[in-house]
Parts: sequence; C-alpha cells; structure tokens
Amino acid sequence: MDLYVVDGALSWRFINQPRWSFDFAAGTHYTNVYERLELHSDSSAIQQASQRFVNNIADDLRARLDQDISNSEFLEALKSTIEADIVSQIDRHNSLERHQRRPDIPIGPLAGHIQEDIARRVEHFIELKKAELRARIDALVERGLARRDAVDRVVNAAKAQIANQLALRLDKILSQTLSKDDYWFDPYVGLRGRYNFNKTFYTNGEGKIGGFGVGADLMWEVDCAIGINLTRSIFTEIGYRALGGNYENNDFRFDVVLHGPQITTGITF
Repeated sequence: MDLYVVDGALSWRFINQPRWSFDFAAGTHYTNVYERLELHSDSSAIQQASQRFVNNIADDLRARLDQDISNSEFLEALKSTIEADIVSQIDRHNSLERHQRRPDIPIGPLAGHIQEDIARRVEHFIELKKAELRARIDALVERGLARRDAVDRVVNAAKAQIANQLALRLDKILSQTLSKDDYWFDPYVGLRGRYNFNKTFYTNGEGKIGGFGVGADLMWEVDCAIGINLTRSIFTEIGYRALGGNYENNDFRFDVVLHGPQITTGITF
C-alpha cells in the first residue's frame, strides 16, 4: 500500500512574541491510497494437490465398482432373492401348510415321514439351485473384474494428463495482481505553536481536525518536533507525527492511525 498526503493551507499568526507564537490554520488534506495485491501460487503444492485430487477420484471409482460387484451384502441379497423365488415356486399356494392345518384325509402316524421327505427334497432342490446361483455370481464377478480392469486402464492413462491440466489452470487463476486507487479531500482547521530556545534551536507542535463528512467522517493530525536553524532561511526538524482518518466509500474503508518519526527540511522566505 502506498499512501500520499498533500497539505495546503493558509495560516494567521494571532500571537507573535519574541520567544513563542501561535498560528491558526485552515486548509485541505488530499489523501491518495494506492493498494496492490500480488498473488503468487505455489506450483509444487498445486501439482501435489492436483495429483491427490485425481488419485482420490480414481480410488472412489474403483471402490464404487468393487461395491457394485463384490460387496458381500449384494451377493447375500441376490442369494436370498433367488432362494425366495425357488420356495415360492415349490409352495406357490402354501398347499403343504394348508394341508397340515386342514387335512383332507386323516394321515395318521404311518404317514408322518412324508413331511420330512418333502423337506429333504426341497432342501436338496435349493442346494442344486445354489450351485447354479454361484455359477451365475462367478460370471458376474468375472465380468466385473474385466470392467474394473478396463476402468483402471482408462483412469491411469488419464490421471497424469488431468492432474497437469488442473495444475496449470489453478496456477494461472491464482497467480494474479489486483490493484486499486482511492483518493479524497479533507478540509480542516488547526493550531500551530512554536517556542524558541535561542536563535538556533526551537520546538514546535501542531494539531488539526477535519473531514467533517466532506471526505472522511473524521480526520485528525498531531505532530511535535525539535528544530535547528541552519541559516537565516534554511531549517531542519526532527519530530514525531500521528495521522488518523475514517473514510468509507462503497466497498473501500480506510480507518487507520498512522504514526512514526519524521525529518523535515524547509526554506523560509
């Protein structure tokens, strides 16, 4: 940030004594604030982040594919569905259970082995179908493995290219310079006093207040210094200055207090 202040004023010395004096001043502060923001990207970090991003996507694709084909919950659900279908085909109308509840003929003890025989046959039939089911699942897994290998080949071939393109784009977007310039005028009034120790050394101080909503809502400035008269018309001062302002316009706000030492050299005529 660069800050420029130009001060122009008219003064009236209303007290003028051999050793000390007081001046009243009225003038205008011109303030110019130039801001520049440079963004420098970290190419190495961007490249690493881009590679991690692409690798995470590839890992997610593989994980989803594995879940679709090899997840045990998927296989168990498929088994249960087929087994339920088998049972419903064998006992579609629940005839065996209905026969047990309301038998058409009294079966008696001699026919008790029929129920166990039917149960064994049903279990055997389901076992046969389980083998067929396993064969179908194995075929699905083989096709899934082939599809997974194809995805791996495509993803691996594209990973480096995608990561490099992403890194270049991020580097271009993040590396930029932004600048802005704002300026305003602050009318002010102030007092300035001076005390002469002798013909060579003196001290002075001044205070100003202004802004009044014309530029800043409030502007103030104070400084004090010790000076040396090098010749009758050339002087040098060493002092300390503080400047404060509260200016706001649209999206720009300047609400700061600046202070620090200063050196002044001037010519009077």
